[in-house]
Formats: sequence, structure tokens, C-alpha cells
Amino acid sequence: MTETQQTEQSLLKNTARLVAATLIVLVMVVGKSFLVPLAWALMIAMASYPMLDRMEQKSHISRPLVITIFLLGLLVVLAGIGYFFYVELSSIFKDLPTLTNTISDRLNGLSQQLAKAGVAIPDHVDKSFLSGWVAKHGDTISNALSSVGLNIWNIILIMFYTFFLLYYRDLIFEFLTRRGEKQNNKEMMEKRLDQSLDITRNYIKGLMVITLVSAVMNYVIFLLFGLKFALFFGIFLAILNLIPYIGNPVGLVVIMLFAFVTMDGYTKPLLLFIALFFINFLQDNVVRPWIMGDKMQVNAFAVFVTVIVGSMIWGVSGMILFIPLVGIIKIFIETSKSFSDYALLFADLPKKPKKAAKGKKAEE
Repeated sequence: MTETQQTEQSLLKNTARLVAATLIVLVMVVGKSFLVPLAWALMIAMASYPMLDRMEQKSHISRPLVITIFLLGLLVVLAGIGYFFYVELSSIFKDLPTLTNTISDRLNGLSQQLAKAGVAIPDHVDKSFLSGWVAKHGDTISNALSSVGLNIWNIILIMFYTFFLLYYRDLIFEFLTRRGEKQNNKEMMEKRLDQSLDITRNYIKGLMVITLVSAVMNYVIFLLFGLKFALFFGIFLAILNLIPYIGNPVGLVVIMLFAFVTMDGYTKPLLLFIALFFINFLQDNVVRPWIMGDKMQVNAFAVFVTVIVGSMIWGVSGMILFIPLVGIIKIFIETSKSFSDYALLFADLPKKPKKAAKGKKAEE
């Protein structure tokens, strides 16, 4: 084969890969309503499979009953979280007139101070403006309310998908094993499956523990500073932390605005912000590495790009789901002859051995 033919063949392969990637993204965008619930169900099934398998073997209960009990428990937890947010938000909306008056007082004081510097801002909250804004954006509010029904429907779909994935898991494993036998890499396929299950399980388990730890730490901080609805905002910020890079700043902005409105003066809100910043720094640099470890084995830049691409394709679900997906993709491509080089783009920097470091210091 001549050099020109090799170049043409390489160009053809790269073009085919680019077209295939484009088609995959297109399918993911067009089939979002079907694929997002299925992806959530797949992640839940992969994370819960070892636990349910042990329950099934030790209790000698039929597989459908074990799966049904698990899914009902999951639904109870989700319903409890939804009811909690409903009650807390109802209490916050009941205090809305008081909050409006407080905001007016704060704006009045701030406008008087800025007026001395020649800066004019409104000195009160125009309630007619608020009612007009609500009337003007009625369609948006209606769409937001209708999306709740869509989310409920998605939850129902996720439960059904999860049930069938767990119930027919033996067929799925058998299919993948046979594929491995045809390609003469059965052991490699089994290893990939085990690693994929480990990544998903550790990711879900880590997120749950980190969310719980974050909620407790936030709640304690809010109690110490006397923030109203401390439990609600503690859980609210912890859940937003599930969205990498974006959720935490959004939650902090909402909480700080609420703190500036409801707390006297500006010193306590500023101290609260410093405390939250310190807590988040502690979580990201101590708690998260300790709990999650290096199970994902994906560098921070790859995770950041994954979050951005996931948000563009599947929104908030993509931000969460695409992270373990990238870890699984890395497992498959690093054991592939054709794509093994691309795995380096996802890998983290190798750690220098401690003995070598001590040896260098001794030589110096």
C-alpha cells in the first residue's frame, strides 16, 4: 500500500468516526425524552445490582419481589424529599409579604447611602411591578408547573426501566459475554463489566455520602448564624452540589441574597459567606477525595468538559450522568487497540513515587 493510499484510508477512517460521533450526538438530542430516563435507570440498576443480588441470594426471596421492594423504598425516599421541599417552600411563600417589606426597608437605607455618592437606585419594592411581571410571564410559569408533571412521568419511566433492567440482567450479561467470545476477548469483556459496575456504584455511593455530609455541615453553619429555614437551605445547597461546578455557585447566590434580606446588618451575611466558602473548600479538598478517592480516574479538565457537553445535550441530567459515562468509556477505549491512545486525554497525571522524591532530596 502506497503512502497516498494510507493517507486516504486514514482520512476515511477519521471522517467515518466524526460522522458516527455526530450521529450519536444527534440521536442523543432527538431521543432525549426516551434516553434520559433510560440512562438514569441504567445507572441506578448498575449501582444497585450487587446489593440486590446479595439480598436475593441470602433471603431466598424471588427476584421480582426484591426489585419491587427496592424500587418502592426508592419512591418513598423521593416522595419524602418532594414533600419536605413542598412544606418548606410553602412556609417561605407565607413569609413573602414580610420579606417584601424587609427588602423595601433595606433598599430605602441603601438608596439613601448611595444617593450621597450620586448613585440613584429604587428605594422600595414596587408590588405592582411584581404582579405585572407575574402576569407577563404567566406562560413561563405555566410551563414550569407543567414540567413537574413531566418529571413525575420521567420518574415513573425510570422505575419501569430499572425494574426490567434488573430483572433481565442475566440476559444482558449473557449477551455481552457472547459478544466477547465472538471477539476472542471474553475475559477482557468481563473485566470491563466489573470495572464499569464498580465505577457506577462508587460514584453513586460517593454522591450520596457527600450530599449527606454537606447537608449536615451546611445545616450546622446556618444554625450557628441564625439563618431562617436553616434545614431547607442546608439540604437545598447539598442537592445543588450534585451539579458539578455550577450548582454550588447558584446555591450560594440564592442563600446569600436571602441572608442579606433576612439578617440584620451586613456583617453576619459576610461572615456566613466566608464560613460557607471555607466549608466548600474543605468538602472539595478533603471530604470528596477521601470518600470518592481516585475511583473515576478521570482528570479534572475531562470532567469539566463532560459537564459542559452534558448540559448542552441533556441539561441537568447530562451534567450528572455523563461523568460516570466518561469513566466507563475510558475503560473501554484504554483496552482497545485502535483507541487506546485517546485514553491518555482522560487520565490524570501520574504521581511521583515517594522513594524517588526522597532520593532526589538526598542527592541535592
